[in-house]
Amino acid sequence: MKSLSALATASALILSAHCSASAQTSFEGKTIRFVIASTPSGPTDLTGRVFGPHIAKALPGKPTVIFENRPGAVGVIAANYIYNVAKPDGLTVGVLLGMVTSGLMRIEGVQYEPSKFAMVGAISATQVLLARKDIGYKEPKDLLNPAKPLVLASLGTGSTTDAANRLFLDMIGAKYRYVTGYPGQAETILALSRDEANLANASHNTYLTRRDSIRSEGLYDSVLQRGELTSTGSFRRNPALPEYPTMVEVIEQMKPEAKKTADFAAYRSVVGSMAVHYSFVLPPKTPNDVVETMRKAMSEALNDPETRKQIVDMIKSDYDFVSGTDGQKIVEALEKDYNADPRIGERLKDIMAVK
Repeated sequence: MKSLSALATASALILSAHCSASAQTSFEGKTIRFVIASTPSGPTDLTGRVFGPHIAKALPGKPTVIFENRPGAVGVIAANYIYNVAKPDGLTVGVLLGMVTSGLMRIEGVQYEPSKFAMVGAISATQVLLARKDIGYKEPKDLLNPAKPLVLASLGTGSTTDAANRLFLDMIGAKYRYVTGYPGQAETILALSRDEANLANASHNTYLTRRDSIRSEGLYDSVLQRGELTSTGSFRRNPALPEYPTMVEVIEQMKPEAKKTADFAAYRSVVGSMAVHYSFVLPPKTPNDVVETMRKAMSEALNDPETRKQIVDMIKSDYDFVSGTDGQKIVEALEKDYNADPRIGERLKDIMAVK
């Protein structure tokens, strides 16, 4: 009986090993196309072109890589293409931005459901709040009694990053004027130097690459960060910005009752989506073995110390990688919360002026 048991165990192990080996999809002799949801040279384009080759190099068979830009409608055009047109064979990977909030809100033109993409992995993007020093800011409560009236420079309606700023300021009870019409983040930051505004938003990568020059100028600096929503549902500080408290920490300190409001539910949703802001996704119905092979390759590549060093040297900033499994959990949780709490959609549509 013991010999039969041992034989059965050995057979099971051999079968398991065979199944594991066969589950590894080979990309030898194939070409992977990364479809990027932006024009060339923007941050999404940079993300795709920098990270894409490292992912492909880690795949079995080391496929050739090509890139295709499909800009438009703040990423919606590319997302629609991956969801509805691209073949689910693992040879077309979407490099999308901000697809979660747009998809949940069903903004004009959206033809996809965020959770049905197969998430390969994502690069998290938090934001920092920049403040001019002449408002007298030393700690968060100073936003309630500034030396000068607060003026927030903004890209305008429809911006999720601007929505998060406004929701935060509203929750703590700060009074501010909201100035829109700036075409990009560079212009809102320039508005601080010109004293046209005293509050503005910046991506953490933009801030980190410019921090030395910002501090030498001495007119403004970062004071807070959005923080990042984890797959377990908690907020954390971005590892590259450990010294700056998150806006959620400030809310818990100054107005803990705000966490029960529609504003906080909306804030959680929009900031949570930033955890997978730059998403590498496959079309729905992509075979599981293909998805898992891609996830494994991306995780191995972007967690490799030498690869990280190469990428950091190139982009002049570290990155925060979110695995495909964790990214999928985050998107599914955000979608579940959004559908269960109608206040989220109503508040976001109101503050973003989306019909």
